[in-house]
Amino acid sequence: MPCWKILPMTPSDLSPRQAALFASTYQEGRKEFLALCAAKKLSVRSHIHPDYQGPHGEDLAMDSVWIGPENARNVLCVTCGTHGLEAAAGAGTIRQFLHSPDSETLPADSALLIIHAVNPYGWTYDQRGNEDGIDLNRNCLDHAQPHPLNPAYDDLHAFIKTASVDEAGQTAFIKDFHDYAKHHGLNAAVSGITAGQYNHPDGISYGGMATSWSVKTLHAIIARHLGQAQNVILLDWHTGIGRFGKPFFIMDDPVTSPAYARASAWWAPHKIHSDDILEGGSPGYTGLLIKDLKDKIEAMNGAQTTCVCIEWGTYEMEVMLTSLLLDNWLRGRPSAPDTQINAARAQLKEWFYPKAKAWRAAVLDQAPALYRQALSGLQST
Repeated sequence: MPCWKILPMTPSDLSPRQAALFASTYQEGRKEFLALCAAKKLSVRSHIHPDYQGPHGEDLAMDSVWIGPENARNVLCVTCGTHGLEAAAGAGTIRQFLHSPDSETLPADSALLIIHAVNPYGWTYDQRGNEDGIDLNRNCLDHAQPHPLNPAYDDLHAFIKTASVDEAGQTAFIKDFHDYAKHHGLNAAVSGITAGQYNHPDGISYGGMATSWSVKTLHAIIARHLGQAQNVILLDWHTGIGRFGKPFFIMDDPVTSPAYARASAWWAPHKIHSDDILEGGSPGYTGLLIKDLKDKIEAMNGAQTTCVCIEWGTYEMEVMLTSLLLDNWLRGRPSAPDTQINAARAQLKEWFYPKAKAWRAAVLDQAPALYRQALSGLQST
């Protein structure tokens, strides 16, 4: 596997207590989350997947916890694991937050809704997609209508599926990508791979033909808890985009919207990215989860809803594009030697969940302030 360059950051120590917040597996992460909730006497609703289990027969579940008055007008909803193996960092910050006084001294008329592991199958089996190979963040649209077209992906699919994942193959993949970008533009090339596509079930960023179990379960959780809310902040944790160990904020709302203005004020001085995720543009994402949840919440009760994805940056753009190739290759269950499969899986996990102590310490050092800013935002409207 190639040795990719880590973007610069200030070294930091990782205490043993901090290190324990980073689970190496879904089973470990869920066990620790449930134990913490039990210790704090928090009631957990476990939404167990009806059709799939872990490798040793264990439950795969989306667990939800409500903290605060049932009729709270203001709600901070926090999710992690939309993209399976990206879950561990967000789950670590959730446990850190639950350990802190901030989660126990909420502002007046406010509550927390914690949703742990939106995609338990993906986290369990070290992949971004769900049990059907669907990218949940491209799955949220009206499947009764014609699905959006992505002709750029149609162009790219053949070389994605024929690319090898050894060092030479990864290098060739990036070369082919840049060749396509040279002729069609970088934004078109990145959108082709990442924006969402519905023609190739065995491909990258596949959005599916029907609403997934995870999305249906999220809808049920939202309907149960947020019918009374008038002011909702949804914070969805991811990893990958941005500078190594730094938070990168993404919204679907335009920069002229009130939601964008609110988020920019609440999380200052961090920049909120909407139409500038890439230099010169932004992928034309389809089927976004945060947009879907925002629409569902606002349709229930007209609540003011502010939805933000926060990515913890890992590696450079070429690396993250190659990670999508690697994820797709592993999902295809190739007839390859175990050593190659294990090496590819380890590389994929590293790209989305770096082992570097400095990266993990940076996540935990910065996350508390982001939660506090969200809670302050609840009270500012």
